[in-house]
Amino acid sequence: MHRHYRSQTSRGKKSTKALEKERELSELKSRFVSTTSHEFRTPLSTILSSADLLEFYAGDWTAEKQIEHIQRIQNAALNMNNLLSDILVIERAEAKKLNFEPAPIDLPDFCRSLLEEMQLNDQDHHCLMLEVQNFKPNPQNLLPPCMDEKLLRQILSNLLSNALKYSPVGSSVWCRLSSEADRAIFEVQDQGIGIPIDDQARLFEPFHRGMNVGTISGNGLGLAIVKQSVEVHGEKFRSLAKKMKGRRFLWCCR
Repeated sequence: MHRHYRSQTSRGKKSTKALEKERELSELKSRFVSTTSHEFRTPLSTILSSADLLEFYAGDWTAEKQIEHIQRIQNAALNMNNLLSDILVIERAEAKKLNFEPAPIDLPDFCRSLLEEMQLNDQDHHCLMLEVQNFKPNPQNLLPPCMDEKLLRQILSNLLSNALKYSPVGSSVWCRLSSEADRAIFEVQDQGIGIPIDDQARLFEPFHRGMNVGTISGNGLGLAIVKQSVEVHGEKFRSLAKKMKGRRFLWCCR
């Protein structure tokens, strides 16, 4: 009889957990729909207004003026595409369907190429620096650590993009790569606005943004994507955020 009671209790607990998980997923989907529709309004308005103006003034505007509005349409469409891509990554991760294809990567070379690419696209003249400190290949097989290159790009590009976005013009942003035993250690640090203490517990929630971001644009998906991509590697991700100035993120990966 006691065994039967324990079995019923166990099934009841599992059922409750399943219902809670289902409710959480339902709430997340509702928030996705609500926030996505809101985020799409601005670029859609830009596209529609520029298209209307081009149609109305096509015969009067100079080629330069027309190109300006064509570029506005292209940028708005690109923003929508990036947002949609981010949402799909989050949804795949929540459904445990995020592809993981690990392979050996030359990490110093990978980081160097990524930083050069981001420096070229940075319009605020930040000083983006890579520091490779005591980095050695895996001593067991003499190969760099095995990671998913696409996910690694997602992780580092989101961290660095955030660091650039929330840092003063011309300030420094660091990406550090080191190793310890068979672990690669990544660190991204900036001198930006920091993260308020009240926001730090919700830092990795999809669509959540800090109360101090002001008018800085963003959709609150970057760090959620980073967290999911890190966890697919079977690792944990740490924020060593300061209240007043700067942010520092640390990730160790085998």
